[in-house]
Amino acid sequence: MRSFLIVLLLMRVAAADTVTVGLFAPTAPFPSTGARVELASKLAEVIGKAVGGTATGKVFARAGDFSSAVKKGDVQVALVDAAYLASAGGGYTVLAAAVRGGDTQHRWQLVAGGAEKIGDLKAKIVLVPAIGGRETDFVLDVLLAGEVARDYFGKIETAPDTASALAALGLGKADAAVVPAGVELPSSVVTVLALPAVSGPVLVAYGLTPAQRTAIAGAVGGFSGDAHVATFKTAGA
Repeated sequence: MRSFLIVLLLMRVAAADTVTVGLFAPTAPFPSTGARVELASKLAEVIGKAVGGTATGKVFARAGDFSSAVKKGDVQVALVDAAYLASAGGGYTVLAAAVRGGDTQHRWQLVAGGAEKIGDLKAKIVLVPAIGGRETDFVLDVLLAGEVARDYFGKIETAPDTASALAALGLGKADAAVVPAGVELPSSVVTVLALPAVSGPVLVAYGLTPAQRTAIAGAVGGFSGDAHVATFKTAGA
């Protein structure tokens, strides 16, 4: 009887454990940090109910901070850019894909101020949201499919996120930017080239039990977010 009570107590403690829901999605076109925090909090509320405990949302601005938190076991569930995961790897399980504009994949675009075609951007500075490394490979090999030489642009630099890249471009701090399509551009900026679609952010689990992962995947299917992450669809690795 005593053993049964101890097991029951441990089960209750485990159920009440707090799950941390991280958000590291610099390419997602959130207009501000506040919008990211609000989305993370709403998502944590849904996930907390799914696992029968509580959950808190935490937004990460830098890949290094997010990676460190994952390695320490401080993050159990996260909404993460697929491009970051492709580069960083790691032991995670994909639970669902975020939906924006009715789809989980989104086209990208090369935008610029004072340029109308890609030929105008030779040797120019191009910004791209930071995905934790290999941004140049992402732009040249994935989005531009190797169609331009690696030294075509003067330099490919990173911005903290999509909103920052567009703000810097609008202020004339760069010549062009590579960002997701469907975002509001500064008044002086135009689309130079439409680029292919890639997967948007995905919801992943680091650890957790199979039952918890199944419960979370089922719960987020009914999630109602905002224009940037409307809901989720089941997705594989």
